[in-house]
Amino acid sequence: SDIISEENGLVVFSIEDEKIHIQKNKDHFNTGVDRLFLTCSTDNGSITVSDVPFGLGWWWEGKENRTYEGEISIYTGAKHNLEVVVKLSLEDYLKGVVPYEMGNDSPLESLKAQAVAARSEAVIALTSKLYNGEHHDLTSDVECQVFSGNKKRTFLTDRAVNETKGVILSEDGHPINAYYASNCGGHSEFIKNVWPDRPDPESYQIALVDKKERSVLDLSCEGKVRQWIFSQPDVYCNPYLETELPSWSHKNFRWKKVMSVASISKVIAGENKWGDLVNIKALKRGVSGRMYLARFVFEKDSFDVKGELTIRQLWHPSLRSSCFVVDKDDDHFILNGAGWGHGVGMCQSGAVAQAKQGAIFNSILQHYYQKAELMTLY
Repeated sequence: SDIISEENGLVVFSIEDEKIHIQKNKDHFNTGVDRLFLTCSTDNGSITVSDVPFGLGWWWEGKENRTYEGEISIYTGAKHNLEVVVKLSLEDYLKGVVPYEMGNDSPLESLKAQAVAARSEAVIALTSKLYNGEHHDLTSDVECQVFSGNKKRTFLTDRAVNETKGVILSEDGHPINAYYASNCGGHSEFIKNVWPDRPDPESYQIALVDKKERSVLDLSCEGKVRQWIFSQPDVYCNPYLETELPSWSHKNFRWKKVMSVASISKVIAGENKWGDLVNIKALKRGVSGRMYLARFVFEKDSFDVKGELTIRQLWHPSLRSSCFVVDKDDDHFILNGAGWGHGVGMCQSGAVAQAKQGAIFNSILQHYYQKAELMTLY
């Protein structure tokens, strides 16, 4: 029946007795089913879902209203929640990914590079079933790729998808995961230091400084990474040199976090009675300076943490990157860091900078995935 329209206003779906319940105005409907399929009576119809959560567990966590096209399904989830699933073609899905992953005010050529990278990621995810569940093939948040429906779509972001239709990155004729992150801090990282259990095609066996003439700079020792973090290197993603980079680059190229000894001890130790945190030691760093093995020393005990993301997620909310150095005074720990994200593959800030300097999308991709080639799937 026609239960959702602009004239009818807000419709509330909830779970009662493990079945979907509908409230429209003052009317209530007990559907008696655990799934609903919503179809639109007109072409290109859409539905707005209120308070969609995003960035769960990260410092940008929040909720917002999002508008979706396509076939909409609603299921009762295993955790007594409602799962909303959107069925779309791959190209239409990408039109909801590109503007959120890179920003809809980015130049066309960087958006096209993002479209190719996101399409490659999606193809690998779909074929490997990495993110699939009982009712979905991909998820909509950062652990997969951020899909926001029509929230930030523009003519330009749609154009970036349309003009690269079917194009992905490949090596030896096989699609590759085209990983990317917001800001590499000036230096990319080897995949083996971030995800040692994932495939590492030749492009990811290279980790270099993010500038036109890419070079090797080993930041794995404490003295060099400290000097790097407190410097202004001549790299594409440095917003202090490339003044037209978006605001999110300015916040993340270099960052600082200050926490009292008491608060950081509570965050890191949780319920453990280890006393105050005394020191944070970087036992292993990658070539970009990112920690992937760290030791946390307390008054009464110590423990080691392995994994770039695991180290970042010890904080609540999580740190922007694991490329940081630690200083301490009597009452505080001071973390100074570089970059936002894992540093593997394409630096989105660097891609924007290159596009603003006149680079086209395939040269941007070649810069970050040096051994990869473009492949047209369809």
